[in-house]
Amino acid sequence: MHLQPLLPNELLRCVIEYIAYTPKLSTEVGLDGTGPEFQFKCLSNELLALSVSNWRLRRACLPFIFAKIKINHDEDAKKLENHLAVCAQFTKTLVLGSSGEITEAGERIISLILPQLEQLPNVELGGCSKRTELLKTILAHPTVTSVLVDGLPNESMCSHDLSKVTLNRTSSLSTSLEKYFDRGMRLKCLSLCLDFDSLDNEVGTLDFTGLETIEVHIHSESVSFSWLARFLSTHPTLNELWLLEIERNLFAHDAPPFFSLVEEYQPQGLHDLFIISKVGLRRAKPVDESSQEWHVIELTFRANDLLIKKLSLLAASFPQLEILKLELDFGVEKYDIADLCSAFALFSSLRVVYFEDILDRLSFVYEKIHFQELQVRAEKELMAFASCLAKQVRTLDSVYIEDAGYDLEDDGKCIQLWCFNGWLHVLNSERVVGGTLV
Repeated sequence: MHLQPLLPNELLRCVIEYIAYTPKLSTEVGLDGTGPEFQFKCLSNELLALSVSNWRLRRACLPFIFAKIKINHDEDAKKLENHLAVCAQFTKTLVLGSSGEITEAGERIISLILPQLEQLPNVELGGCSKRTELLKTILAHPTVTSVLVDGLPNESMCSHDLSKVTLNRTSSLSTSLEKYFDRGMRLKCLSLCLDFDSLDNEVGTLDFTGLETIEVHIHSESVSFSWLARFLSTHPTLNELWLLEIERNLFAHDAPPFFSLVEEYQPQGLHDLFIISKVGLRRAKPVDESSQEWHVIELTFRANDLLIKKLSLLAASFPQLEILKLELDFGVEKYDIADLCSAFALFSSLRVVYFEDILDRLSFVYEKIHFQELQVRAEKELMAFASCLAKQVRTLDSVYIEDAGYDLEDDGKCIQLWCFNGWLHVLNSERVVGGTLV
């Protein structure tokens, strides 16, 4: 006899919602400029297994399983058509793959499916934005409120209402965009290349409706941010700012007003040893036209020595920091695991840390033993470090480690002793670390 779950429906749903998704973390830790990858989720294996246990659990799981459906090619469209009776009422986001994989036949199937997805609010068109008839069908759908596109629709669409359409990203400052904005289209991310003194003339008068994120790729050591304050104040929906590919002496002349660290580390003689290559910022909530307070939430920096001192300075300067990537150059200083973890404990909001070549900085002894045994010891040391870090930094969710060890043979040839990379996650309230380094 099958025993039915005894939980009330509301509580059962809360439990299933808790286990439904797992964080989807890229190995780049948001380094593509899109921000922390924790905001994206994927279905957990536990949810799929739970859904086949009995009818009540299946009914509770279905809304999560079919909440987001992706169609990559015609076969996916046919499968969705055959299962509409099960999933139509649960689908909240429909994602269409590249136009090269979805033929005109697949497009016709999708057009027939759309009216039956009666609760559908979101569509991600991907590379299908040029499919004019399909886009018209989507825009006419009564419940669709958001259509995300990777490219501009055909100009013929400029005679239609585009208020549901959001362009994912653009690096263009061309006035040709204005006709789309005039029809209500929004822009999610603006990517700019800063390789001259100022962008005042280029962006000073432009208004990007609905803009959420701006990326600034900085290719010059002598830059000005005089345009930035006005741009931020005239775009109230803007909530993320990314400074990428930063040159060594980026802030030597004109630092952004929110970057107080610059004033501190230069007098302390850390300038040449403290190289920041990426900064991600988020506007403080609530967001309104008068809100000009920004917090650094992600940072990539490269250093050799004085690591504990630099971490202390970072923690004091950026209390809202959530993601930190640490790239270590060759240095001579070694650190005790407990001392280094205590330095990381100064960060009050840190969720993700990415380490590149950290083992060489720990008090790890390169013994002349068989390389396989040395590899085991190296992995054990890294796991011990991650475990200590999880217990010291109470906000920490995940650690990504990329590490390799080398040695010189008698003939001077360099050999690799080990190579590890992988995610380690904090699993429970006991701060136990799980995961695999491969």
